[in-house]
Amino acid sequence: MYQVHLFCFLASYSAAFVLELSRLWQSKKWLHWMSIVATIAGLTAQTWYLVARSAESQLPPLLASYHDWLLVSAWLLITGYLLYVILNLKKAGSESLGLFILPVALLMVIGSSQLTTHVKSFAEGQQVVRMLHASSLSIGIVGVLIGFLISLMYLIQHRRLKKKHTLHRGFTLPPLSSLAKYNRWMVMLSMPMLTIGLITGFVLIANSDKAENAFSWQDPIVIGFTVIWLAMVVLFGWLLKSHSHSGREIALLNAWAFGFLIVTLLGLQFIVMLTGIPTQHG
Repeated sequence: MYQVHLFCFLASYSAAFVLELSRLWQSKKWLHWMSIVATIAGLTAQTWYLVARSAESQLPPLLASYHDWLLVSAWLLITGYLLYVILNLKKAGSESLGLFILPVALLMVIGSSQLTTHVKSFAEGQQVVRMLHASSLSIGIVGVLIGFLISLMYLIQHRRLKKKHTLHRGFTLPPLSSLAKYNRWMVMLSMPMLTIGLITGFVLIANSDKAENAFSWQDPIVIGFTVIWLAMVVLFGWLLKSHSHSGREIALLNAWAFGFLIVTLLGLQFIVMLTGIPTQHG
């Protein structure tokens, strides 16, 4: 039954993405509206799916399984996208965001289908810490994903203006000033969230002897995430002192930093899957 629901919102997001792509050849306003409707339908189905999973497991979706956690992260990404588009309907440049957001959401939904749906168990008294750990990491990583996409948009828009190229019909992006502002916001959001996630993760490790599923300091995901967090601290400090740097330099650095974080996390998961190294994060 759950797989049927999973297919429902996967199909809705796929339809929304195809509609956005079709606007590159036919710049029709109704195509964009149909894409928004399809996205809302997908988000509704996804919400229903997560609520049903939560009711069965008697746990919040973020704690039920890694399958649910990734779907919640995709839900946050789509919700943020829809809120931005709806709140900026009268502003130019928001029509093409789906070309960047929807493919990432689709990959997250597809990836979740490959993760275990087995409900995790843990010691009593840890639910609050685990909830804080899971939610802060979810928000932080979604912020990183959005920051990476915004950086790509900035670089595309900057190159277009520098070369005085006209964007393909049906393809518009927010102005550079807005993209630079949003980029900085994502760093300011993701850095504290990832920090909270790291600290609560250390708390869970320190108390792991009380849990059925013990965490370990040797967990490769923990080690990799700690290294990435240190790199993010450097980026965060640099951004606070970056008033003399151009928006393009900041966007380029953010794209590399965020891209490195995403590739590293995915790479660590892939290595864990291939080698069978024990981890509590995969």
